[in-house]
Amino acid sequence: MTAIEVDNLSHVYAGAEGGVPALQDISMSVGVGRFVVIVGPSGCGKTSLLMMMAGLRQQTEGKILCYGRPIPKPDPERVGVIFQEASLFPWLSTLDNIEFPLSLRGTPREERRRRSQAMLSLVGLDGFGARYHHELSGGMKQRVSIARGLVQDPPVLLMDEPFAALDEQTRMTMGHEL
Repeated sequence: MTAIEVDNLSHVYAGAEGGVPALQDISMSVGVGRFVVIVGPSGCGKTSLLMMMAGLRQQTEGKILCYGRPIPKPDPERVGVIFQEASLFPWLSTLDNIEFPLSLRGTPREERRRRSQAMLSLVGLDGFGARYHHELSGGMKQRVSIARGLVQDPPVLLMDEPFAALDEQTRMTMGHEL
């Protein structure tokens, strides 16, 4: 079974003189349970491709299927995303930030709390559940974002350099846990 299928995908960012081509004629297939890394220099379109695979940006040409169905808009039931930079709600505590996607799905509070606490432990932030955005270091904020992405347990998890803001020791630990 194929989790993600990209077929003849191209994308041009609108702009002067016909726009800026970001991707051209990309095709790939990712099987269920596979771990795939997309490597390339800065500015080559890796993030653009991930955003299209997540339904956060539309391609100019081609198609993207997730489990055999198009993904024209975000669908957290099928695809989760962990971004390069922490994207936390500053008015929510650490634990509430991790729980947020589960609350959108209507997950019962006890289950949300149990799963979120487990993710907090996984990313090494036990004891920081009641802390707020301004009380965390940059690396801690990113680990909260990672926990929020993992707590959803989506069939497809797209990660856009989520460990870049972490120190080497924490990066190694997070890579091992992943």
